[in-house]
Order: sequence, then structure tokens, then C-alpha cells
Amino acid sequence: MEFSTFSLSSSHIEEFEQIAKECNATSGYKWLPSSRIPSAIPESLRKQMTSALLMWEPTSSGSVYLVVNGIRHDQKDNALDQEPFGIVVNATGASAYGIFAHHGNWPNRTTPITPEVQKILESTSLGNYFPLAEVPQSSSGPLTDLKNTSHEGAFRTIVNKLVSINKNSA
Repeated sequence: MEFSTFSLSSSHIEEFEQIAKECNATSGYKWLPSSRIPSAIPESLRKQMTSALLMWEPTSSGSVYLVVNGIRHDQKDNALDQEPFGIVVNATGASAYGIFAHHGNWPNRTTPITPEVQKILESTSLGNYFPLAEVPQSSSGPLTDLKNTSHEGAFRTIVNKLVSINKNSA
């Protein structure tokens, strides 16, 4: 697994600060259509994403961890792949960087699909809901709904890395 740090512009920082304000006081998630995926994620990558799962978790110190788990259709490998991006928004504002996890090693990060299923996914919105076993029952809810799913794996991977970076810089 590889991590990359991505510097954020002032408009990206403002966007994440606004997202953090919209997240309620408890941890949770909500599905984002491709049109609502934050602009900090490069356009070339956003264009590959059918949807993303926004997950958040506030801390006792007033910070909020935000993770946008983008679901992208990898046509080369005939698979749906997760590409999470995370940031911490502190009480004083969002950090000036976010991190991506590439080639993650959490279970079910990549879901192979057959050529027949690929044709269906390309012609419908079913890609937003594939793999079905990993999709929460609701379009939003508490983070506990994602327990033992690949989305929880993506979230914990990013948050643990952000915590590690913050500890090393303190």
C-alpha cells in the first residue's frame, strides 16, 4: 500500500471546512453522487468515480476526520476499486494537506467483475451499488453501519495514517 500527500488550495480547505460543518456531532456516512465529490480530488480521478462514500468521525478535541472513499471503475482490470482520500479538520480549520491510499490492502478493496457485468455497469447506475454485500442499507447513517465492510477498512486505514502523521509532526 502506498500513501501520497496532496496539498490543498484555500478553496479546497474551505470546501472541507464546510463539509465538516455539515457533519453532525456523531460519526457517520453518506453517499455522494459523482457531481458532489469534493474538488480537491483531481478531476481526472473524479471522472473515473461513479460515486463516493463520505465518512466522518469527530474527536473529543473538536477535530473531525473526513474520508471520501471514491468508487472507481477500473476498466483495465475489470474491477471496481476504492480510492480513499482523507483530511482532518481541526477546530481552527482544515489542514493544508490530505492523503490518498493507493493499492490498499484491506479486504474487498477491489472487486473483480466479469465482462458481462461490466457492460451492465457501464450502461446503468448499478455501479453505485456494487458489490451489493458492501452497500449500507441507507444512503446515510451512523459509521457503525459500516462495521466489517471494505468501507470501514478504507476509513480506518486513512484515519490511522492521519493520526500517525499528526503524532510525528507534534
